[in-house]
Amino acid sequence: MTKLGRWFGANAYPLAVSAAAFIVASGLPSGDSDTYWHLATARWSVDHGMLLRNDVFSSTVAGHPYGVGEWLGELVLYGAYVAGGWAGIAVLRGLLVAIAAFFITRIARSSGAPWFVTLPLVVAGLAIASITWTDRPQLWTFALFPALLELLLRVRAGRERLLLAVPPLFLLWANLHGGYALGLALVAIFAIEAALRRRGRLAAYLAGALILAAAATLIDPVPFDVGTTAREDAAAPPRFITEFLPPDVLTPPGALFALFILGAAAAAILRGGNLLDAGLLLPLLWLGLSAQRHMPFFVIAATPFIARWVADVVGARLARWARPAGGGPILAGILLIAALVAIPFAPSRPDERAYPAGAAAALRGGSGVLLNEFDWGGWLIWNVPERPVFVDGRYVPYLGGVFDDFREVVGLRPGWHEVLRRYDVAEVLIRPDRPLAVALREDGWRVRASSDRFVLLARP
Repeated sequence: MTKLGRWFGANAYPLAVSAAAFIVASGLPSGDSDTYWHLATARWSVDHGMLLRNDVFSSTVAGHPYGVGEWLGELVLYGAYVAGGWAGIAVLRGLLVAIAAFFITRIARSSGAPWFVTLPLVVAGLAIASITWTDRPQLWTFALFPALLELLLRVRAGRERLLLAVPPLFLLWANLHGGYALGLALVAIFAIEAALRRRGRLAAYLAGALILAAAATLIDPVPFDVGTTAREDAAAPPRFITEFLPPDVLTPPGALFALFILGAAAAAILRGGNLLDAGLLLPLLWLGLSAQRHMPFFVIAATPFIARWVADVVGARLARWARPAGGGPILAGILLIAALVAIPFAPSRPDERAYPAGAAAALRGGSGVLLNEFDWGGWLIWNVPERPVFVDGRYVPYLGGVFDDFREVVGLRPGWHEVLRRYDVAEVLIRPDRPLAVALREDGWRVRASSDRFVLLARP
C-alpha cells in the first residue's frame, strides 16, 4: 500500500465527517449582510490596485480610517465570487467548514475514545458552530483554530518538528482574520503548561515558536490593527449585535453549548483533569460565555476532555464497538465523491428575503443622505453603491457617535428630529413596523416605495 493509501486509511473517519460537513455547508445560500461589504471592499481594492484605507461607503464616517487587516481574507472571498459567483462563495465556505470538521474529528479521536463516543460530540460541536458559518473572513479562524490545536497536541506528544509550520501559519492567518490573536494565546498556553511541568526542551521550542509566530503577524499592511479589534471584541463585545450576545440556552446552539459545559464539569468532577485541560477550557469557557460567536472554540477544546470521561463510563461493556467497521475507507470514499458531486449544485443566488430588494430602483433614483436599517447596510453597499449608507456591519467606526444618533432616531427618543436635521437626512429606509415609520408619515414624509418588509420615505 502506498503512503497516501495508508494515510487515507488512517484518516477515513475524519475524512468522512469532513466530506459530510462540506455537503451540508456548501448547500446553504449566502445571506449575511457583512458578506456584502467585505466583497465591496475587495472589489474596490481590485479596481483601484490598492488597499482601501479610508471609508468610501458611508455618509456619516466618510474619509475615516478603514480597517484593512483582513485584506487577504476579503480578497479570497471576492476571488471565489469572481470565479463562481455566489456558488463559488458557497463552495469556499464548504471547504473551510470541511477543514475545521477534519481537525475537530482528529482532536476528538486523540482522546482514545471509540468513534461512537466521539462522533456525537463532533456532530453536536459542528451544529453549535453552524451559527458562525457565515461568508466572512472569520470563517478562516474557525478552520485554523482546530488545525493549530491538533498540531500542538501532536507536538506535545513528541512531534516537535511540527512547530516549524507555526510561524508560516500565523503569517497567513494574520492577514486573513483577526482571530490569530486567539491562536497566539493557544500557543502561549501550551508553552506555559510545558514550563510548569518542567519539560524544558518542549517549553523552549514552544516559546520560540510563539515569538516567531508573533513576529510573523507583524508582516501585515497595518500591524496591530486587527489584533486591537479582536481584543475589543473579547473585552467589551458590542451587545447590540446578536452574535455578540451571551449564549441563549433557549436556542438549539445555546442548549447544546450548555450541555457541553455540564459535560466538561461532570468530567472534571468525576474523572479529573490535568494542567493543560484547565489552561485550555477555563479561558475558552469565559470567551464562549462572553459572546455566541465564540462558543465553538470551547466546544472544540472540550470534546476530547468529555470523550475520555464518557469512554471511561462506557468501559469494556461496548468494547466490540471500539473500532470503526472495516468499510470505513469505503464510506469515506463515497462521501468524498458525494461532496464533489455536490459542488455544481451549490446555491447560485444569495438568500435576500431579509433585505429591501424592491427598493433598489427607487434608491438609485433618489439622492441625499439615506438613513438605513443597520442590518441592511452591507447589502446596500454592494447592491446600491450610489447611495452611501448611514450605518452598516462595520460597527467600529460608528461607535461613540453615529450609533448613538441612529438609536435615538429609530427609537424616537427626545431629540430625534434634531438628529435628522443635523445629518440632513433626505430619505429613510426602515422596516414598516418601526414607530419611526409612523412618525415620519405624520410629519408629512412621503412614501417612495414600500412592501411588507420595508418602507422608503422621503423628506417633504
